[in-house]
Amino acid sequence: MGLEILRAAAAAITIIAAAKVAANLTARITVWTFAIFITASIFWSADGVLEAKTSLVVQNAVLLVINVLGVWRWLPRAGKEARAA
Repeated sequence: MGLEILRAAAAAITIIAAAKVAANLTARITVWTFAIFITASIFWSADGVLEAKTSLVVQNAVLLVINVLGVWRWLPRAGKEARAA
């Protein structure tokens, strides 16, 4: 039962984050969305480790790095946006 909850949470978080990135609302929201994606990558990686699914772990390790880079890239824009407001 716990693994099913983990998977459902990971799927829901991924869908929410993807919708927010697609909406392209503000830089601040985009930074937080990449943080949400980081959470989803961690959840999916945990599932992969628990189920011995190497491909899922590798995929989400790469996505984790991409999402960290997304935060790093968008954080300065979010700061400029906050200072302008």
